[in-house]
Amino acid sequence: MTIPTQKHILFHCVPAWGHFKPFFPLAVQILRSRPNIVISIFCCADIYSKSLDELDKLPSGDREDIKARLHVIDISGVIINPLMPILEFEPVFKAMYRGEPIKCLATGKEYTLAPPTVAIIDPFAGYAIEAIHETTENKLPILIWASFTAGEALIEFSEPRAPRLDVRLIRYGTEEELMPMMHQFVKEITERVVSAPGVPALYEYELYPQEIPLVGNIFLEIAPRYMTTCNGMIIASSSAYDGEALHALEKRYGTMGQVVYPVGPLSLPEPPSKKKGKQEVVKFLDKMQSRCGERSVIYMSLGTFFWPSNPEKVWAVMEEILASGTPLVWAHPSPLCQVPEDIQKMFQNSEIALETQWAPQEAILSHSATGWFISHGGWNSTQEAMLYRVPQIFYPQGVDQPQNAAKVQFIHKSGFELIEVRTGEYGTRVPYRFKDADRKDLPTFTVEAVRREIRDILKKLKGEEGSMVRKNFEKMSKEFYGGWDEGGEARESLNAFLKKFVDF
Repeated sequence: MTIPTQKHILFHCVPAWGHFKPFFPLAVQILRSRPNIVISIFCCADIYSKSLDELDKLPSGDREDIKARLHVIDISGVIINPLMPILEFEPVFKAMYRGEPIKCLATGKEYTLAPPTVAIIDPFAGYAIEAIHETTENKLPILIWASFTAGEALIEFSEPRAPRLDVRLIRYGTEEELMPMMHQFVKEITERVVSAPGVPALYEYELYPQEIPLVGNIFLEIAPRYMTTCNGMIIASSSAYDGEALHALEKRYGTMGQVVYPVGPLSLPEPPSKKKGKQEVVKFLDKMQSRCGERSVIYMSLGTFFWPSNPEKVWAVMEEILASGTPLVWAHPSPLCQVPEDIQKMFQNSEIALETQWAPQEAILSHSATGWFISHGGWNSTQEAMLYRVPQIFYPQGVDQPQNAAKVQFIHKSGFELIEVRTGEYGTRVPYRFKDADRKDLPTFTVEAVRREIRDILKKLKGEEGSMVRKNFEKMSKEFYGGWDEGGEARESLNAFLKKFVDF
């Protein structure tokens, strides 16, 4: 039975876990602050199963209350290509809006929910925004869900582009229709300087530091169309990290009568009890701490999908780490990764190395033996690194990662970046930071150069520069996560959003 005063927030985004994951900490904060709110999350089959694992991180004290008011609903029953519209969204939303029962296809459970008070929607999910506008006759407020940083929003998504995709295709396009069109959305890569307030300057080609196939990014076509036409934006960042970029974003959207609500950081810490069942890696870390001390281990993971087509530079980084006597945990969850026999033997024969396809990242980052994190620099991984105060050595692949690496290194002076590991036509061009360097000082992007670079960084980690970087990273992280303290930016921003769109 629907409680008369109960308010309903609808959330939806394209089926990419990196977009969904940060919403769960926000949902928890909302539900803890307002006992009269329920939240429904429309998702697909693979996202549904991952969501259950995320909710299991909640402390037992409020887990049942949160789960009772947080409805994760699989509306597709299948895994869907993130680039395609989810055709099930519109009929399910219309049924819910009419007060009819809707079914979670993962469980068979039916829900009868009040019409939403407000919707929080991924700007890439243009099909959902169009369906909501049409069904509600533009009466339901929609807040854009920005699961990325303010710098990324300024550079990639704020300026509308000439439309090459009509609304029918955004709403109802099939793979047969859209996939042949993808070549139209391959972005021209130039030598222009890309920058924004609070974002270090890079050449545009530096946003593609690794040799990977370029495919049309339909999101760059869809997102700008909707980011400036909704009622505001909820962004998973904060002034402590994004500084000037966030203020510039707030000013830009303010001229359009929209409010930007910074609610970062967004990461659910893993409770100590969840480490059970992860004994292999925890035992290894315990052993390394006893043998080499706290903060002695480097954890290396380049994300769940990307894997370089020429991984010789990855092998070189790991070989030099182990040759220096530094303990290493390496995770390679990408289905594209093929580990050669000599690398397998290197790990098997080393007493200070652990190799695994999948690693419990939070259990590793939260362990006191872990000192540094070699990461691709995705925004979720960067937030987790800050949560556990483990500074990063960046090995970016693309998307927002080169910007994150540059911001942490040059704005916050809180990390290192591997430059020589870049590959491909764009990755091996002169980086902006070397634009005035002598020819002899330019990176050469050879495997031997990678070895020299990582050896140099390993020395820095143990010296004065490493100590300074760690201190700066811990300071930035403390300020970032202080946003959820009483009176902090994230908490105040969330309350402002709820007062305007929910508490009436």
